[in-house]
Amino acid sequence: MSYLEIREIEKSYIKTPVLKNISFSIPEKSITGIIGPNGAGKSTLFRVIAGFEFPDKGEVIINQKVLKNFNERKRYISFMPEELKLYPEYYVVEFLRFFNRANGFTDNELLEALSLKSVFHKKIKHLSKGWHQRLKLYTALSTKKPFIILDEPFDGFDPLQMKGIIEIIKKRNELGFSFILSIHQLADAQKICNYYILIDNGSIVTMGNLAELKERYNCEQDDLETIFLRALEK
Repeated sequence: MSYLEIREIEKSYIKTPVLKNISFSIPEKSITGIIGPNGAGKSTLFRVIAGFEFPDKGEVIINQKVLKNFNERKRYISFMPEELKLYPEYYVVEFLRFFNRANGFTDNELLEALSLKSVFHKKIKHLSKGWHQRLKLYTALSTKKPFIILDEPFDGFDPLQMKGIIEIIKKRNELGFSFILSIHQLADAQKICNYYILIDNGSIVTMGNLAELKERYNCEQDDLETIFLRALEK
């Protein structure tokens, strides 16, 4: 059983605190939503967890082992940054051939699920935002690593397309992969996540599953937005 723990992470830029004593645990087979307003520190937290940035303090632990750098963490964590830009001059089929060779396998089931074969003939620079996002998702989901971090995975999708992506992620989750997602819309987060961590101004405000949060904030409805507004008011 793979188990991810984030312990007392702190990060500042030019003496301005961005992450303040962030601690939480992610068990396997969970889909955890990191929720918070713009500028709350979500993307910085993801980069620190994945090893793209060093924290000023704190540890990332998997299976009780402290992972000190990017090379150690990349064995366990697949990461899709929100700002990731793929090679614009490559045709999609060329990029996927290159990526799959580096990855060591081709995930044909995922290619079909994301419908990427229909844009094989296009250059990446000519893809719409939604198709570029599908290609990015392939790079993160085509993995054998137990933890997958997706920063704003639904950006560029309409509601019908998003439903299909949610189904893909849930199927991967059923296969044993754990997900940590940053999702801007709370209603979207509620459709897929089974655990929530609210971050505001670089600090954790609250965390728990929906039932726990409803009880904690005296909310009768399954309404994540109401729960988190109440949490931020306290």
